[in-house]
Amino acid sequence: MRERQTEVFAVIPAKGLDKAKSRLSPFLPIAERKELCLKMLEDVINAVKSVRNISQTVIVSNDLNVLHTTEKFGAEYLEELRGGLNQAVSQAIDWCCKRGASSVLVLPIDIPLVTPKDLEGMLALKDKASMVISPSRRGKGTNALLLTPPDVIPTLYGSQSFQRHLEEASDRGISFSCYRSKRIALDIDTVEDLIDFILTRAKETNAYKLLDKIEIPSKLIPTKTPQKEVSGNRLSSY
Repeated sequence: MRERQTEVFAVIPAKGLDKAKSRLSPFLPIAERKELCLKMLEDVINAVKSVRNISQTVIVSNDLNVLHTTEKFGAEYLEELRGGLNQAVSQAIDWCCKRGASSVLVLPIDIPLVTPKDLEGMLALKDKASMVISPSRRGKGTNALLLTPPDVIPTLYGSQSFQRHLEEASDRGISFSCYRSKRIALDIDTVEDLIDFILTRAKETNAYKLLDKIEIPSKLIPTKTPQKEVSGNRLSSY
């Protein structure tokens, strides 16, 4: 019997950047917040593009700056037609299904520490679980979501999305695994998140390079603050 070919597509929703990361405004004016978002997007795309088993990367947005970044990194750009994050993700998933995707990995733009190893770890679970989910560090948000098939459940981003995704999978009788990674978990939304990201000394990331260029680390972090560890993953299946 011929083995069925699998096609994994990555979906990265990038909503308009005009009001992006407003909680960082005490230290970053709007122009620098926009640039930070684009640099974090670059880091996420770089991680995705380094994973051999991901066939295509699609960014869904209605922002011209995002379009330029998408073209620069050789990803697909899908113009957002529907308002709201879940609607944009649904639009992108429909696009992927029509092009033969057997699985879809949904990632936000604000997890610059994500590595190919993290994503490969999630993909390794897709044959055992129809939903693989990775939470934010506070355990409330969903920072990575792998769905097999892509429309196995609707996405439920918003307040308490991690718990809501788990409940939806349970209600539908769908197998799921929880993949915990400190790198995926650190999404940059608040000044506290920004400080913790700077403490990782992730100098290889485009996001850190930008912050260093505009001297944010020296403004926020005492020079003798110890480096923060971000290694380590935990896995649980249901």
